[in-house]
Amino acid sequence: MEPQEDDDDLKLAKASAGLLNDLERDLPRVLWKASKSGPGSRKAHTRVRKRDLQRITSYVEPFQGEPQLLDAKLKTILPPIVDAYLEFLPSKKSSADTQTDHLDFQTAVCALLYTLCKVRGQKIIAGFLNNEPRFLEPILEAVERCTFDINDREVQWQVPYVLLLWLSHLLLTPFDLQSISTSAGPATSTDNDSALLQGLPPLISRILRVGLHHLRMPTKAQDAAAAMLVRLSTRPDVQKVGLADRLVNDRLPKLESKATDMPNMYEMLGSLRFVAGVASSAELSHLIPSIYRTCEKTFDESDESTLSSNAVAKKVIVKIFRNVAILSLRSVATQGPLLSFLQTTSVLENVIDYLLRSLGDKDTPVRYAAAKAMSLIVLELEPEMAHEVIQAILDTFKEDMPKTIQAADFSTANPLKWHGLTLALAHTLFKRSASPAQLPDILDALISALQFQQRTATGSTLGTNVRDAANFGIWSLARRYTTAELSPVKANILHSSDDQRSNMSVVQLLAIQLILSACLDPAGNIRRGSSAAFQELVGRHPDQIYEGIALVQVVDYQAVSLRHRAMVDVASKAAAMHNMYWSNLLSGLLGWRGLGSADVSSRASAAESISQLSRMSHVCERLDVLGMIGRLLSDCSAKDVEQLHGLTLAAAYMLDGSQKTTFGAPDELKNLDIISMWKYFAPLRASIQDFHPRLLKSELPAALGLFTTALCDATQRILGETLLTEQLPFDVLDIVTDRLLARHEETILQIVPGLALSTYRLAKAAGTSLPCLEPHHLAQKLAADSTKSTLTSAGRAMALGVLSSSYTDDGAIDRQEKMSVVSLCSLMSSKTVDWRVICARALQLAVNSALHTATLDAATALSICSAIHRGLNDYTIDERGDIGSLVRLQSITCTSTILRHPAFKIHLDPLQLLSNDIHRLSLEKLDRVRLSAAQCRAAHLDLRLNITDIPSVSSKMYFRAALLSLTNLSTPSTTTHALLTGIISSAGFSAESLLQSSRHVLATLLSATSPQHFESLLTTYTTILADLLTSPSTSISIHPALCLLSYILSTLLPHFPHLTGPDSKFKWRTLLSTVQKAHHKSTDLPRLMAAVGVYCAMAEVGVVRGEVLKKLVGMLRTNPFPRVRMAVAEVLWVVTGQEVLLDVDWSKGVKEQKGMVEELARRLGV
Repeated sequence: MEPQEDDDDLKLAKASAGLLNDLERDLPRVLWKASKSGPGSRKAHTRVRKRDLQRITSYVEPFQGEPQLLDAKLKTILPPIVDAYLEFLPSKKSSADTQTDHLDFQTAVCALLYTLCKVRGQKIIAGFLNNEPRFLEPILEAVERCTFDINDREVQWQVPYVLLLWLSHLLLTPFDLQSISTSAGPATSTDNDSALLQGLPPLISRILRVGLHHLRMPTKAQDAAAAMLVRLSTRPDVQKVGLADRLVNDRLPKLESKATDMPNMYEMLGSLRFVAGVASSAELSHLIPSIYRTCEKTFDESDESTLSSNAVAKKVIVKIFRNVAILSLRSVATQGPLLSFLQTTSVLENVIDYLLRSLGDKDTPVRYAAAKAMSLIVLELEPEMAHEVIQAILDTFKEDMPKTIQAADFSTANPLKWHGLTLALAHTLFKRSASPAQLPDILDALISALQFQQRTATGSTLGTNVRDAANFGIWSLARRYTTAELSPVKANILHSSDDQRSNMSVVQLLAIQLILSACLDPAGNIRRGSSAAFQELVGRHPDQIYEGIALVQVVDYQAVSLRHRAMVDVASKAAAMHNMYWSNLLSGLLGWRGLGSADVSSRASAAESISQLSRMSHVCERLDVLGMIGRLLSDCSAKDVEQLHGLTLAAAYMLDGSQKTTFGAPDELKNLDIISMWKYFAPLRASIQDFHPRLLKSELPAALGLFTTALCDATQRILGETLLTEQLPFDVLDIVTDRLLARHEETILQIVPGLALSTYRLAKAAGTSLPCLEPHHLAQKLAADSTKSTLTSAGRAMALGVLSSSYTDDGAIDRQEKMSVVSLCSLMSSKTVDWRVICARALQLAVNSALHTATLDAATALSICSAIHRGLNDYTIDERGDIGSLVRLQSITCTSTILRHPAFKIHLDPLQLLSNDIHRLSLEKLDRVRLSAAQCRAAHLDLRLNITDIPSVSSKMYFRAALLSLTNLSTPSTTTHALLTGIISSAGFSAESLLQSSRHVLATLLSATSPQHFESLLTTYTTILADLLTSPSTSISIHPALCLLSYILSTLLPHFPHLTGPDSKFKWRTLLSTVQKAHHKSTDLPRLMAAVGVYCAMAEVGVVRGEVLKKLVGMLRTNPFPRVRMAVAEVLWVVTGQEVLLDVDWSKGVKEQKGMVEELARRLGV
């Protein structure tokens, strides 16, 4: 199944109110601080902490997907930001700040305003900026400071960007700029621009200076600078001094420069942005001819200048040409100055030709700009010429358009050109520029584009942007054209129609195509776009679509967000509305959007959807669908493994009665020629001849296994006792089954149990056998392959497990069953961890298969329990970590099956062995293992808690319930031993939270027990520690065991003073000897440190105090690790108080401290 996709839009809609409230609450704290001038007064901050600013911006960033959700709060968010900055502005604080965790207030405000511009758009945000003329000069001074002040070397680019936007907004002031200020501003080096500044008023010169400076910058400030310079140039008072002419004459030569003459590419882009702004201004139309000629020369088709290959430059030039064409066309009606330019040149034809070529540009922004430009130009043209332009777009479409939509082939089409052309049509429809006479061709193009898809040589798909543009086009068509205009268009005149649609309206045809796209398209944004377009179509054209309102509720924008839900649930509900929806959805599911999808999960969803659609129809139609799938299987090449996977899976789902899909009852199967279905089985054999990576990735083998299982079950249900051996290809069945059993991939292993059972039962019903399923064959292969590092024959182990009880005769224990179990149990001794996991899985299948058995042989039960016991104690560690946990997890699952099996209940000793293991593992530090064991213990043993997730097995309440049996005197000694062994893992050395919880509960429970019981538990713990020393596999547990022992003794001995006295019966010397053995000749530093902690606690025990001190002095004398000697010295000082220990540097070498150690030994008498 596909992974669950995050429904970001829905989550944002739910969280938006909270985010906006948080933003409104926290923003004042960032902007203002309390003022000393009086109660309730405030003033703007001078610095802002970076983390506070990041928190504020984190409230805004999520709205990028749905920026309109911000609109409700912009009136309350932006004015305080503007007011705070204007209050801060007169202070003229430097942008530089020595504190790395703070930003100056100007930088913080500009960063916040830029974030809002990025999310909601600069035009909307700029409208909230203060435009009082009195702030023009202060804002200009702020720009000059961040531009020319040499002390501000690390100004973030957001500062000039926002300030230039603000300055551009302030230039809308109706007063002459000369009347606002005559100050010359700061002195700067402007050699490059000195000619432009000559003779200009001071304020204009200052604004021009900062604008030209940032026009060369490789940041977003370049955009703001270009817009500001255009607004400055178009002011009436500035036009009088001819600034626009100066700038254009200065910028145009730069556009023609070669890369060697103009090394700064960003200066060329800045010049181009400025020229684009000038070209859109009707007040400066006299400059248009020179701009057009220069740009035409620079971006000539054969030109190889620096700009002509730049995507940003091409996008801007498209806007320039668009504006030139539009202004020229508008001059016709107004007899404007560009009329002669339009009449004497071929500017319009050249621009349209350039835009048509740009529709296929390799850069997406260029195609978007060209499509929009084309629609705007068409809107200005005369109807006849507009018709010709749109027809040119349609003729380009027809070059690659498939002849019929049922066999749409876009393999030779150019996806970039299709995207641009579709987008151009969509924008044209949105502007309502296309005439109704062209709608049939436009509809053909849009329907074809809605199904555009190309598969590359690497397997990836192209065409999502084409289908997205088609959605926009159909949405625009539904919105801008009336039903009366669409009704004359008949579906049967479209090349995408068939005979069944001869009487169908074009609106109904569009609805069907949108439903197919909304339910089946592989891209989520396309499904949602089609849903939105369908909703628009139904709303704008009522009573034209069968069950339109009901379909809108089914094919909902949110419902189609997840592909599995869209393909299965939504498609089934839509198909139930009418047979035409059912047939079209079925055809779509059989195509590239369904069974031909590129990913496995989508093909599985399509197969499931086909089976559901089939269930909705009559039995005869189901047979037709199954026959259609069979024919497609026969025609499909063995190399097309993805298509084979989808078809095979669909056939399997339709035949599988357990799926509650199609042929579930025998009376429904009576008309099915099941023998004919086997003819599709043999060709599939060739597809798994070689298990190459592509085949395994497609999961065709697993689908073939499901198909085989379903076919065998259906055959047995239909033919029953009339089944004859010669009717079926048992030889092919044996070969296919054997090949699948030899694999180890997880997808194949999941279907092996059902496959083995179904094929075995079918062969048995036919009075024959399959050699690949014979127990001796499986055991022999398994014995040979289990010695290898790879999991070859893992499927055979699973088959042997699931068939073990099927080898019995009349319920009696058969020799073959014993052989099967013994063969499987031997896998637990394999050196490979993966084989041991397979062993546990296979044994679980064996136990499951025998659930109906009332009795079980004692030897078999013991063999299974012994093998699982070894699995529950598997602590193998390698470079990957605790890989033995995989075996323990699977063994716990098997143990759960054993504990609920009635036949095992009489075998008390093996069950007690496994129960003890579950008690131990329910206290393990590894979360997954502890959770699984706790769930098993809660289901079958003594734990009375609701275990759901990892937090539920990490709390104090859980450990209290899990360890409660320690305080019960009637608890079996083996269970107590298991609990103490298990608690070593979590309370000895684990994650801090787990360590604290487990230790706190353990100390609380033990402190409440009787002294005799505590002594008994301590004796058991001593035994456990001694056992850990005997096995190399458990040596890793010695360190946590010593840590826990140190904690228990230091925490609980004060509660039981008699244990430390001379009358204590506890064998302290045995414990001391065991601790000494635990770290004897050890170089494990953590183990040594833990042992020192134990000695610190045992030094308070009078019986062994002298021996403990002697051991500590000995460690001080001989231990080579300075850290250990320092810890020993600290312990000796704590337990003896010898001041001589304080004057020595115990980190020095052993030989240097020899005299001091001997003196200490003499004083202590050891």
